[in-house]
Amino acid sequence: MPVGTAEAILHILRIKSRATVDYLAGALDLPPSEIATALTALARQGLTADSGKPRFGWGITPPGKETAELRITATNGARELLDRHYATFRGLNDALKQLCADWQQRDQAHEGTARLAARFAARLAPIDDGVQAILAAIVPSAPAFGLYAPRLSRARAKFAAGDDRFLTGILVDSYHNVWFECHECFFLALGRSRQEEEAAR
Repeated sequence: MPVGTAEAILHILRIKSRATVDYLAGALDLPPSEIATALTALARQGLTADSGKPRFGWGITPPGKETAELRITATNGARELLDRHYATFRGLNDALKQLCADWQQRDQAHEGTARLAARFAARLAPIDDGVQAILAAIVPSAPAFGLYAPRLSRARAKFAAGDDRFLTGILVDSYHNVWFECHECFFLALGRSRQEEEAAR
């Protein structure tokens, strides 16, 4: 099992609560067989558990959750750095939410699929450039965020190449899915919650 695979799986399961082997394979760009082997090894350590239902996949146990959270909160005293960059992330988050809402309401008949996708890909580009800069700045101090830059890049590239699923799709490692996970990682690292943030708006 390559170094980092176990930690990456636990991280995703902590954020998502559960995931299938295929979803994890897509997220980590690894063969499903390698993911299955890693999950089995983690289960032997008491950190993951197979639901027994392919549709629901694998979940994380309380010890696994604790292990993952220790890594997420290990920010090397960089709370101020995270706070500062999170403020920028929130602005980008608003832009992405609007982009995704517009995508859901798109009129393919009026504009044509290819032209429409190109227009949305162009709108996504500065959002992605912004979050990539944030991640590059914080990952040295908060390594748990290291998963997100490559996953966002892959989703952006696949969407730009014409695969509509990779903007807001639920069953793939879409841009929206990965962004949501990154946002949750910020909440955990900063000791905040989505509910508190929404209530403060």
